[in-house]
Amino acid sequence: PNGGLGRGNGNFVLTGFEVVASSNAAPDPASVAIGAAQADFEQKDFPVAATIDGKNDTGWAVSGHEKPANHEAVFTFAAPLAGGQGTTLVVRLKHQSSYDQHTVGKFRLSLTTAASPAVTQSMALPQDILASISKAKETRTPDESNALAAYYRGIAPALNGVRDEVKTAEARKTEIEKQVPTTLVSVSIEPREVRILPRGNWMDESGEVVQPAVPAFLSHAQQHEQRLTRLDLANWLIARDNPLTARAFVNRLWKQFYGTGLSKKLDEFGSQGEWPTHPELLDWLASEFVDSGWDIKHVVRLMVTSATYRQASTGNETSVDRDPENRLLARQASFRLGAEFIRDSALTVTGLLSAKVGGPSVFPYQPDGYWRDCNTFRGPLIYTASTGEDQYRRGLYTIWKRSFLHPSMIAFDAPAREECTAERSVSSTPLQALVLLNDPTYVEAARCFAEKIQRCGGQTPEEGIAWAFHQALARTPTDAELKLLRELYDRHCAEYERDKEAAHRLVAVGMAPVPQDLPVEKLAAWTSVARVVLNLHETVTRS
Repeated sequence: PNGGLGRGNGNFVLTGFEVVASSNAAPDPASVAIGAAQADFEQKDFPVAATIDGKNDTGWAVSGHEKPANHEAVFTFAAPLAGGQGTTLVVRLKHQSSYDQHTVGKFRLSLTTAASPAVTQSMALPQDILASISKAKETRTPDESNALAAYYRGIAPALNGVRDEVKTAEARKTEIEKQVPTTLVSVSIEPREVRILPRGNWMDESGEVVQPAVPAFLSHAQQHEQRLTRLDLANWLIARDNPLTARAFVNRLWKQFYGTGLSKKLDEFGSQGEWPTHPELLDWLASEFVDSGWDIKHVVRLMVTSATYRQASTGNETSVDRDPENRLLARQASFRLGAEFIRDSALTVTGLLSAKVGGPSVFPYQPDGYWRDCNTFRGPLIYTASTGEDQYRRGLYTIWKRSFLHPSMIAFDAPAREECTAERSVSSTPLQALVLLNDPTYVEAARCFAEKIQRCGGQTPEEGIAWAFHQALARTPTDAELKLLRELYDRHCAEYERDKEAAHRLVAVGMAPVPQDLPVEKLAAWTSVARVVLNLHETVTRS
């Protein structure tokens, strides 16, 4: 069919080539090992060597359905065959591929006694190269000459080293290209016609045809010769005569470091917003932001090195009565940390926080079954806590499921991100204290803090408590605090001395290794003290 060698569509897939020999001296048939196979043509992914690899899912094919032609293959024995008189050879052509009817229909077998069978010229060269060589040099076309030169460069022994270098360079190039991130690029098309919709009816095409433009009340409302695009919008956002973007951004930065923005409403700078308490300061910061090349670090450095920022948050009674919200900036603000910062603070104090930057989301400890009802098109999701360094990454990297936000994040008012939230609410509930007391993250942090207290906090419980206060709160404890925590330590130390199993259960919380050289009852008692310190209002408050 199709003028090819195969019975089906002109092609064939030869999956095996076997030879069995017998003779008068050795009448029992024995397989003859094939040492090599070569052919004048091989279809892509179907080399002739596949006929002697012992596999049924590989084989030799010659593209007979596309390029019908005669082809040749030479199979060389692994060792000379010493058969003697009456030797009989049986050749088996196997066609066991998944391609139906791809069997050889027209073939011829020949045998030679040569030790190294000579490959004929037609075997050594592809048909197109052989045809070009048979022509005089003057009669070859430029394409034929180029093909001959390329073929020579691919087989010349003198160029083996060069070919290896090219192969290595191409592999390196492919490796580099795989590392380059790709993105989808849209192609501009003819903009669609836009009309004013009478009474909002999008099916009514009687309205006036309009073009994109800047609203007339804005500063860039002058007529433009060309149709406006998103680039024009971007240029307007950062234009020097449009201070809105810079003002809004530095106002949000101010809120981060001072608790309240110069204008209290972060998401409304229009008529519905609040006039800033210090308009000149807001304008100066916005101008400085633009003049610095929109350098966020520069503006942050200005804020945190100012005398206003470096004030104490404990104002006198008069200033608190006159300005309870500290809008006049007579003192530094005191406010509770955000959900992510509370966890980061606890891990930092206890020495667990990982400083690694970047990478995929991580999975901190979470109650078992919390994601049980979180279904996707692939079925229920299984939550597996991260191990190693990933368990102690910053809260910024915590996995975020909008419908199943991490429980400790919810407790400390983290938004679900289902909609834009310019300013988080700040609540104070008993649940927050329970999270700090019982969440495995904070229990493990307290145990590691307890280990540091025992190793670095001095010889007496009083010295250990003072060291813990210095690490967590940057101050010394009062006499009342010292007495209370000493009593707590003594009581728990006695309880865990009587019930060491409970002590082992407490210190076993988390993945961090438990020190074996410290008495478990003392480690558990100090863990109780550390849990109290990490649960203090001061610990989760920026003052």
